Amino acid sequence: MVNGTTQPPVDLASNSVMLVLRIGRLGNRRKVPTAMVQVDADPEAVHVGKELLESPELKAVQTEDDAIRRWVYARSLPSYGTLRDGVYRVPLALVDDVDEELEAFRGRRDALVALFLERYPAMVTEAMARLRTLYNPADYPRVDQVEAKFTFSYRYLAFMTPQTLSARLLSRERAKAAAEISTEVEEIKAALRTGFAELIAHAAERLGEKPDGKPITFRDSMITKVTDFFSYFGARNLVGDAELAALVERARESMQGVTAQVLRTDDVTRASVKETLDKIKTEMDQNLMVRPSRRLILDREEVKPWRSSQQYQG
Repeated sequence: MVNGTTQPPVDLASNSVMLVLRIGRLGNRRKVPTAMVQVDADPEAVHVGKELLESPELKAVQTEDDAIRRWVYARSLPSYGTLRDGVYRVPLALVDDVDEELEAFRGRRDALVALFLERYPAMVTEAMARLRTLYNPADYPRVDQVEAKFTFSYRYLAFMTPQTLSARLLSRERAKAAAEISTEVEEIKAALRTGFAELIAHAAERLGEKPDGKPITFRDSMITKVTDFFSYFGARNLVGDAELAALVERARESMQGVTAQVLRTDDVTRASVKETLDKIKTEMDQNLMVRPSRRLILDREEVKPWRSSQQYQG
């Protein structure tokens, strides 16, 4: 119900798919044995770790991994932790774009991993000198074993009720699936509204002034995040939230053609955009904020393959 009006059912199953994204890499920390920890306390109460490798190359791989997860999330239907880590519900309208970017990511990551593997033997030697008595050869596998730690695979799945069930079970399972989809729709609606509210509130705050009257500084990424939300909202709004759509359109219109540089140099435009965003934030706080009702965990048994991608191992 929205404003007393019954909304038509949302067909998430036909308009989106589940993306299961698996990314693995070499771990770079180990626990220091308790016997080697000398402190004025119970050694069992102290946990000390060591960094195995000092490696900008490995950090570059991690940065790329984190970036692709954020990129995919920004184009998926949001949730309050209703799906397991690495599982995203992607609107069908964006699947091809997501797939293309994942393949590009594969190439970028391969190149970064190759650089790391090339440097790995030298970094092990450096670790021996750096860690001294904490150095343990068992922490450093052979290059081929390390390479196998870098994995990347993804596949697309869809919710399906097995059609081979008896009529009684089929009816029951369809009812259960409908109830879960209904709950997920509520969660998606709440998450879209909360995500938009947080973006708008942050942007409005950063477009304000300091106590001394000088403009608050902000990063270009703040504007990029807001405009990206505008760009993909239409495809992500599978729940048909008309009230939120109207507010998103107002915000979009206020920032049409406005760049980060314009907001830094044009006081009139900056004040106008901030005023609009402040009004939208107030309206959302008063009327549109929806909180999630519960957590819904996606089990692997509840999904079946829809379309497979090529899988990749380091």
